[in-house]
Amino acid sequence: MKDSEGHNKHARGQSRKGPERSSRKAGHPVARPLFDCWPQVVRSIHSAERLALFMDLDGTLVALRRRPSDVKPLDLPLRRVLRSLVRQKRLSLYVISGRRLAELRKLVPVRGIRLLGVHGWEGRNVPPFNEERRLLRKARRLLDERLTSTPEIRHEDKGLSLAVHYRGASRRAVRPARAIVGEVLQAIGHQIHMVQGHKVWELLPRQISGKGAAVLALLSRLPQPTLAIFIGDDTTDESAFRALPCGLTIRVGIHPRTRARFLLRSPDEVKRFLLKLEAAIRGNR
Repeated sequence: MKDSEGHNKHARGQSRKGPERSSRKAGHPVARPLFDCWPQVVRSIHSAERLALFMDLDGTLVALRRRPSDVKPLDLPLRRVLRSLVRQKRLSLYVISGRRLAELRKLVPVRGIRLLGVHGWEGRNVPPFNEERRLLRKARRLLDERLTSTPEIRHEDKGLSLAVHYRGASRRAVRPARAIVGEVLQAIGHQIHMVQGHKVWELLPRQISGKGAAVLALLSRLPQPTLAIFIGDDTTDESAFRALPCGLTIRVGIHPRTRARFLLRSPDEVKRFLLKLEAAIRGNR
């Protein structure tokens, strides 16, 4: 598979007919409520030859829960919308999540959507990372030993990564846990790096550089030009927003600083957008 550095301008920029870039303030992009900009968004959708829709799961298609295991499979109305979108010939659909691929298959039971776990790397033809997996096992053993006094902090072995969750934990628990994670990261060496997410620290092989590189690699396999639409709610989605300067990038929630160009407030608004997207693709705006 091509390295993300080798992609052409179409893979990075998608359609040149995208809506005008959001205004900027003090050097930071100012994202705008998407439905306030719907006429220009729908013009971009109508003018694109092909579309690729990338969606995060937690906080985007489903509400965030205290524990990842508390999330249930997509509800029936949302599955119906997604099945209808899958049938649109000029649209390719992806769910790209920090979760493992096996979990995504249970939570997103919709045929025709390509599922990619561990920030877009599990589910593609990538190296086995044997040495990095060994280091992650070492990190897990160290965390087992050092986090025994902080039961509010939970770690999850994803094979290709190790996630340390602190959602719902007290500040008193988070401070020492953050220090412990930093010490473990130093102990296992430079081949592993940490990515900050929603109430989670995730240790990953350094080659797994984030969703941005994964999305560009996926786009390079599609006919060009393709207009990319990326929807996510997390800091881990920011690399994809940066990688798609001419795409329709949408952050979910209230985020004063984001590289996304548009905002949706909640998973309910994401569902509304998907319905409007389906109508726009059909030509009904």
